[in-house]
Amino acid sequence: MTFEIGIVLSILAIAFLLFVSEQFTVDKTAFFILTSLLIFGIVSPEESVSGFSDNSVLTILCLMIIAIGLEKNGVVALMAQRIVPIMHWPIWIFLPLLMIAVGILSSFIATTAVVIIFIKLVNELDKMGKIDKAKVLLPISFAGILGGSCTLMGTSTNLIVSGISRKSGIGNFSFFEFSAAGVIFLAIAIPVVFVLARIFLPKSVKEEADNLADKFAYITSVKIREGSKLIGKKPYETEIWDENDIRLIKIQRGKRYLRTDLKSETLQENDILWLDLTIEDLTSKSESLGLNILGVDQDLLEEQYTNEYHEVIILPNSRYVNMSVKEFNEQLPEDISVKAVNSEKDYERNPNMIYKFFSKKFINPGNRVLLTGNLSEIQKIAHSNNLLFTNSVLTLPNIPTYKKIISLLAILLVIFLSASNTFSILKSALIGVALCLFTGCIQLKDAYSGINWQVIFLLAGMIPLGIAMKNTGTDDFIGSHLYSILKSVPTSAVIALVFAFTLLMSGFISNNATAIILAPIVIVVAQKMNLNPKPLLYAVMFGANFSFYTPMGYQTNAIIYGMGIYKFKHFLLIGGILSLVLLVVASFILPLLYT
Repeated sequence: MTFEIGIVLSILAIAFLLFVSEQFTVDKTAFFILTSLLIFGIVSPEESVSGFSDNSVLTILCLMIIAIGLEKNGVVALMAQRIVPIMHWPIWIFLPLLMIAVGILSSFIATTAVVIIFIKLVNELDKMGKIDKAKVLLPISFAGILGGSCTLMGTSTNLIVSGISRKSGIGNFSFFEFSAAGVIFLAIAIPVVFVLARIFLPKSVKEEADNLADKFAYITSVKIREGSKLIGKKPYETEIWDENDIRLIKIQRGKRYLRTDLKSETLQENDILWLDLTIEDLTSKSESLGLNILGVDQDLLEEQYTNEYHEVIILPNSRYVNMSVKEFNEQLPEDISVKAVNSEKDYERNPNMIYKFFSKKFINPGNRVLLTGNLSEIQKIAHSNNLLFTNSVLTLPNIPTYKKIISLLAILLVIFLSASNTFSILKSALIGVALCLFTGCIQLKDAYSGINWQVIFLLAGMIPLGIAMKNTGTDDFIGSHLYSILKSVPTSAVIALVFAFTLLMSGFISNNATAIILAPIVIVVAQKMNLNPKPLLYAVMFGANFSFYTPMGYQTNAIIYGMGIYKFKHFLLIGGILSLVLLVVASFILPLLYT
């Protein structure tokens, strides 16, 4: 072992411990890897930042932007809602069909985006008493993971392994190259998960508060947009007066708060209305009345439209207790904001209270707050700051039909161009992004705020590690030692061992990081054993994706785990059994289909 190999192995060991311990976020750990390799001279400055220009990373970035367009324009929600009717069927029919639908959508649209949409729909149906979300959410997450493994664009891991294959001279993966194996895995996993879910998953605890969640009144501000049915009418002639569920508190016109008789005031376009209303009215009537929901920030310079609301409850020992709403909003990350705070009826005793809304201490234990932003980030904030995450609400946005059509055409164009080998997947994805941007289906500011930069920086920081392993011969060093162990082992057993080790490793560190570390090593093993490297690379790819047995193994698992429905044991038991089943299946079908 050379000094350089020792350095790389040491960095790798420290990084593994950091990933497992979660002392730092994965992107910070990746940055540690990048700078360490640079400091010790293992990679050149150009090589250390090469991950930011890597084809795979740029492809993933483009696909994220297209997925943001699909989600923001309501295409994913529309597809998901078309599937809702099957949820009224008996569970032994609808759950397998639902898993198939989620798997198919996840093959072509970002898995996390698909699963989050279904989480919100399932929450709504659970509140209505139509289904038991505890029996459905974990199977949905698993189906998304399995479906994302069926095509080249299904997950970032597939693209990363394909890129490593290309750089090693083996060649890129084609769009449907490994789909046969992915479909087999999905087909076998669905009945297994269905049976295990019926036996081992708990039932939802129906609390009275859950059933009344949509009855809590909230204070928020809305803006009357062009064409609203409220324009030219007096408040008492509309649905925003006291005798309805919606109550008008104040009218803000420009920088002025109208202090005249609100009942007789004629409403105008661009008026800002402060309302007291329920979640149900917030989500259902804002569109029908022609209102844009602004939220509780009076300094808001531009409208931030959203159709997602995540409800949290302030617990007694939260650090946000005794903060004003404005201070609370400022403490949150830029991409998360307060849209509404539950009404305490103080304005009834002091009508001008809302005028000084933010100068008063408002946040008290038990207050409910509606937040918008990334669901998993909100769950992390709730977990670390003593907030109780209770609910997510989804509404279909009122988006022009042409935007929905173009967003859908963009993803279909990417699939057609790359699957037909007309263009590379990067070129196809760039064309799809251009179509979305230049037709106004997505704005760059939305893309910037919606991209999962943590994944991008993780990949950009990990890719130099692969270069370092190649430069120093670390991959050959590890591969040679593995070859001495595996040289007399049958091919199917080698594939099974690679699959099993990757599966084990991806349960504790990022699936992308697992793939970047192991893919170069298995290529060396394949070359020394005179094997076709593709089946071993597929074993790494599928094994890295199939992070079922821990909640931290895959982002969708982490999201549903953060909802407090499941315990670690549910992932370990159901995910563990599923992993063992798929391990056996992989040892047969990968050598059968691809050697």
